[in-house]
Amino acid sequence: MSKGGRIQKDDLKSVLLLVIMFVSVIGGREIGNFYSSFRDISNLKVFFEVQEEELSRYLRNTVEGIETDLEISYTVASLRLDTSEDLVTTTPDYIKRWIIGVTVSPITVNQPEASGLELEMLVEDQLVDQDTYEYPKEKISYIGLRDKSIQIEIDDTELLRQIVSEAAEMYAGEVKVEFRGRVHVHLLFLDTWLPFQVTRHTLVSIPRLQYIDSEWSSMSGEDIESIEADSSGYVLLEVSNPTRIHSLQEEMVCEFFKDGSDKPVASVIKEVNMPPSNTGQYVFQFRFTEPGVYSYRIQSGGTTLVEASDSRTIIVE
Repeated sequence: MSKGGRIQKDDLKSVLLLVIMFVSVIGGREIGNFYSSFRDISNLKVFFEVQEEELSRYLRNTVEGIETDLEISYTVASLRLDTSEDLVTTTPDYIKRWIIGVTVSPITVNQPEASGLELEMLVEDQLVDQDTYEYPKEKISYIGLRDKSIQIEIDDTELLRQIVSEAAEMYAGEVKVEFRGRVHVHLLFLDTWLPFQVTRHTLVSIPRLQYIDSEWSSMSGEDIESIEADSSGYVLLEVSNPTRIHSLQEEMVCEFFKDGSDKPVASVIKEVNMPPSNTGQYVFQFRFTEPGVYSYRIQSGGTTLVEASDSRTIIVE
């Protein structure tokens, strides 16, 4: 073989070697990036979202025997994400790696997909449904939620009705609902199950402050049954907010009646704000100038807490 032929053959080998090295480097980097992304995704969580208004509608319809779907949303998210607003500010690590990587050299980011959903629904810590929902694979955006409509099959509707009714009576219309389960997440040919758990305290009826007691009091705080005319005192009202997470704000009105008259001789309006799981006392000051027997009626949020005919009376001398 001539010297020129040997040089061309050596050059070809060198070019092929460079191509193989280049492909190996690029391929190795892509494979490494892929497995790193999968490792990152395996360490993420599923952010499961159900709106309180939607859950309230679903519970009320189900208890009334109306068949209805429940609208939910979910996405694969960082462990630091707590609310849907955090989606635009909390970026998963696999996305950060891609953002950094593209500033150095072009790489591909493999977007995760989701398919199956395993779901348990508990109402007041009692399991009312457990099911698996299968969906075609769909890509999941890290800055948006994947919306789904699911048909939850409640085997014992009567049990659910009883649980909801008892909880609503005890907690002023508030019912605790917990969703837990797993979402089947895929990254190309690899897959994993990511867990989720979310608790909601939804309202199935309008919450109201609960009446405890009321009485006539002197300005020094003593219980009284009589008072001199033109002296000041107050009605002491004790109410509670039995909800577990909802603060309540109501406008209370205390009307004072003189015996034999249907029209109030005076009224006091008070704005009441009470945090959840709390009891509070509120005062309605009065000063009667005419002798007689007086009673009071207290209304809150359009509901009568104490009717005048049921309240304690005071004698003004």
